[in-house]
Amino acid sequence: MACQTGIRANAALRNALNLGKQAKLRLIKIVVNNEEMTPNYEFAGTANWRDDWKACLPECVDAYEPCFILFRLNTITEWVLITFVDDRAPVREKMLLAATCATFKSEFGQCYIEHEKHVTDRKDLTLDSFESWLKAKTELGPMSEVERELHNAQQERAAIAHAGPQHMKGVAFPVDRNAEEALRKLAQQQLSFVQLSVDTLNEAIKLESTLDSLEPTALASKVPRDKPRYTFYNFDHTWEGVPQKCTLFIYSLPSSGSSIKERMLYSSCKGPFLSAAQNQYGVVITNKMEVDARDDLSEKALLEVIHPLPVEAPKQFSRPAPPRAGPRRITKV
Repeated sequence: MACQTGIRANAALRNALNLGKQAKLRLIKIVVNNEEMTPNYEFAGTANWRDDWKACLPECVDAYEPCFILFRLNTITEWVLITFVDDRAPVREKMLLAATCATFKSEFGQCYIEHEKHVTDRKDLTLDSFESWLKAKTELGPMSEVERELHNAQQERAAIAHAGPQHMKGVAFPVDRNAEEALRKLAQQQLSFVQLSVDTLNEAIKLESTLDSLEPTALASKVPRDKPRYTFYNFDHTWEGVPQKCTLFIYSLPSSGSSIKERMLYSSCKGPFLSAAQNQYGVVITNKMEVDARDDLSEKALLEVIHPLPVEAPKQFSRPAPPRAGPRRITKV
């Protein structure tokens, strides 16, 4: 099993998963070690899952070691998948666990995983805490597929917000060689258009396409609006009779059509990637744009970004002049 980070399940884990599917194991704890997913702890259990829970959890979890925990409840197919990563763990470690977990679920079989829980503190692994969470989850009542997706998305956003500190500076993914070469050519004005993507499988910035020349009227057709992308465009134009060269960075992020994790990766990688594009590959970014499916990318829109209209200062209220003193009136009595 290869996950989105290239990490594979070793033979010991495959064997443990097979035993789990046969209800011969109650608990399997899985860690990432030496670029492999491997079982760190296994428990056969008894006929009472609550007693087994109290016998294993949270004692089998190390606060400084991110892990997955598979725990079987009443039936052979009712499993809980718990992802545990301490609040104090590095951001990259948290994202690595999330990426590894996505493909791990496909290996174990979605039909076996009835409940998923994200935990950042060992105290939330007590039986009382789990049963309170399970009760609240089941009390939501029956939901449609759309409602379930919205509920899951809300929980995932909350987990991401809780796991990622507000001062997070971003994640620096490596830039592949083709992308590096394209960015250097763009900096030297040898290319007009360079588009890149975040490869979530290999955790790298990769090249999607390049163009030697591109008219501004055709730019909108080259920027997909159904998937995130990083796009650089050398926009040569004339403004007020003066020829100008500008390099635009366009961050296209659709409001729908991509996963929360994918949007999170694009957002987290953007800062470090732009820093590398400017400092390592010599790209001088004149202006930055963030667009979704509804935003305009016409030549007029580009010009408005590069040459915004001056903002008029609010006009001062003109106080009317005081009335002039007329000639003195003499009243005859």
